[in-house]
Amino acid sequence: MTARPRRIVRLEDLVGRRVRTAEGAVVGRIEEVHAERRGDDHEVIEYLIGPGALRERFALVGRLFGRSPTLCARWDQIDIRRPESPTLTCPVADLSHVDT
Repeated sequence: MTARPRRIVRLEDLVGRRVRTAEGAVVGRIEEVHAERRGDDHEVIEYLIGPGALRERFALVGRLFGRSPTLCARWDQIDIRRPESPTLTCPVADLSHVDT
């Protein structure tokens, strides 16, 4: 068995993109990405999707306007092979809800 080659996707190509289900329904936009350092690289561990995620990015603004729904997808729950159209690899119900 050979290891899959690693693919580099620039965050600027992902952030702000609409995430869709396999059926094409829009779930929300990727607004925030959490990553961990692994050696010399950073690897994405999760994506935050929805209006609450945008407000997390601008933390002080979010405090002024209350809470908004935010979905959290693990790195393996979104297919980013085509960064211009990220797609869920699972049902929406499998995503975590984050209180922002």
